[in-house]
Amino acid sequence: MPTLFLIGGTGFIGSAVASEALEGGFQVRGLARSEFAASSLRSAGVEPVRGDAHEPSWIEKARGADVLIDLVQPPLPRRMSRRAMRRVAEERTAATAAELAALKLLPATERPVYLSVSGADDLEPNGRGVISHESSLRSGDSGFAIIGVPVRRLVEQSGVEAAFVHFGVMVYGPGKGFADFYVKGLRKGRAAVIGSGTNRLPLTHVSDAARALVHLAGLPGNELVGRTFLAADGSDTTQGQLLDQTAELMGAKRPRRVPAAIAGLVAGPVATEAMTFDAHVDNAALTATGFEFRYPSPSEGLPPTLEHLGELVPARPDG
Repeated sequence: MPTLFLIGGTGFIGSAVASEALEGGFQVRGLARSEFAASSLRSAGVEPVRGDAHEPSWIEKARGADVLIDLVQPPLPRRMSRRAMRRVAEERTAATAAELAALKLLPATERPVYLSVSGADDLEPNGRGVISHESSLRSGDSGFAIIGVPVRRLVEQSGVEAAFVHFGVMVYGPGKGFADFYVKGLRKGRAAVIGSGTNRLPLTHVSDAARALVHLAGLPGNELVGRTFLAADGSDTTQGQLLDQTAELMGAKRPRRVPAAIAGLVAGPVATEAMTFDAHVDNAALTATGFEFRYPSPSEGLPPTLEHLGELVPARPDG
């Protein structure tokens, strides 16, 4: 039975990964900082391991696991200024550095492959506006790359066997930011499209995020180590289309358009840059391994998401 060690297993994506992995026949262990987290993991069928990512006491429980998936995410500030997000990046890199140091305490033959997870806006679009497994990392302080790029460089320099998975700039589904900010915001008439809304926003449904990680965890190490995979749907759905379609399915008012400069004053420049990121996703490296998206676009992913949230308005019969 393959074994997966999960850090961040009680979060939005982590809980979906745990469920998917257990269903797929994995033995799953999850790091738990508190007894509440341990109880949540235990209830989900995950073996809890008490400990903190910043301390190495948990590492023996990761010995011999096939893959370690790192889904640690410090809380994000309400307003994503560059200064605030640099502080988040410092927290994130400190946790990653501690995890990597702990892994090095294990013999190389007993270390799990480290799956490092980040967002699509870590990657620099080429001259045709495409991001892929061959893309270089972005330079500068733009979007969530403020966090993701330093983390990836740290992992690459560590010498630990690792692979890199990039989700869409937005992982949508019945929870976290999409439900709390966009769905509730549309219901209250507060959510808005930033700028023209014509940017192709890389997207991943949370179910496909979990399925991609578990699929990759099941691959032989030589098909995984050193590689980059884009687990975003590649549908070229624009930011405007995503919010307009969500509003339509909810029976809510079409969201207004807000200039990026104004949005930046409210939400912060980092959030604005992330939501206006524009790229076509080439996810061929992932699909070549045999992975298929359950929700290849929001047209398939939004209805079950909104139904789960109790926000889907039934379609009216023609006429």
